[in-house]
Amino acid sequence: MKPEHVYDHHLPMKNYLFILLFIVLLLLFTSSCNILFGTDSADLEKTQTALSKQQTDLAEQSGQGLDATIAAQQATIEAQSQPATPDLPGTMEALSATQTAAASGGQPPVVTQPPPIQTQPPLPPSGDFETLMKSAKIVVYEDIVNDPTEYHYVERTLKGMGLPFKWDGSAKGWFKNDLLGGAPGGGPWDLVILAVEVRGEVSGEYFEYINNVLNQGTSVIIEAWHLDGISAGTVSTILTRCGVMVYEYFPKTGTINDVLVWPLMGASTHPILTNPNSGLSFTRARDKWLWSGDLGDLMALTGSGDAQLLMGTNAQDNTRDGVLASCLGGQLTLMTFSSHSFPYEVMYPLWENMIYNALKIRLTGAY
Repeated sequence: MKPEHVYDHHLPMKNYLFILLFIVLLLLFTSSCNILFGTDSADLEKTQTALSKQQTDLAEQSGQGLDATIAAQQATIEAQSQPATPDLPGTMEALSATQTAAASGGQPPVVTQPPPIQTQPPLPPSGDFETLMKSAKIVVYEDIVNDPTEYHYVERTLKGMGLPFKWDGSAKGWFKNDLLGGAPGGGPWDLVILAVEVRGEVSGEYFEYINNVLNQGTSVIIEAWHLDGISAGTVSTILTRCGVMVYEYFPKTGTINDVLVWPLMGASTHPILTNPNSGLSFTRARDKWLWSGDLGDLMALTGSGDAQLLMGTNAQDNTRDGVLASCLGGQLTLMTFSSHSFPYEVMYPLWENMIYNALKIRLTGAY
């Protein structure tokens, strides 16, 4: 047992340790507050000012970079929108719509480019009339084939003009098939020539076929000197459309003078009598033919069509006694005397003119 007066020095030491620890913690706490919040308001304002300046600088730099980026994008768009060729209508509107759709995240619209602007009218597909004429589709019926001493006036004229043609001669079956079937390769003929020298060989249905090709726009030349005998039949449709009537052409004196014909008053400048050959004369007839029978047909105007009489037996009367007529706007040419009443040298210029102008009406629409 210890004496009561003995002093225990361990208790005061523990108290000192607790006090010391408390002081240390208090100091640490105070320092932390100073670090986090600062102890001087002036220092705090300086810190806030520095932070604000840094944020402003960063914002300015960001703005400058954004402006540069936008400027670069705009330059790219402007460069892409400059066309290498002149603008077509709708091009800039289509580009704007495409940019707007892309910016909004949508799909750009499908842009249909308009066709190129025509700066000049297109050229004719085959050139001028002279070129077109060389490729015309022509079919010929010419039945004077049994006399080897006679020229085929139409065939020789077409060869002299250098034109392509299908010559059926006197083969009516071939001619019928050609009229019904059309030109090679399809489509209508450009010119049909019916040269009937042997009377009565072509009649009836053939004039129906001729009327049909007229309806297709084909030009037609008819040489026939027997129309007065069949004028009440199917040929009447063509005569009525043309605006002529026919009657017999009898010799008056039984001499060569009965065969001669002249250009009629007011017709001397018509293309069939002037282009490409002018100065036509029919005062030199052939003496092979007998002028004791029917020399052909004479025509008179009826006033129902646009027929114009071009040649006849009376030069002073252009309404009757005609032997050559043009009608249907030049699409149809009617000759009612026999070509072989005159030499080939006399008839060649007229045949060439009739063919030339019939094709010109067909291929160009005008003389």
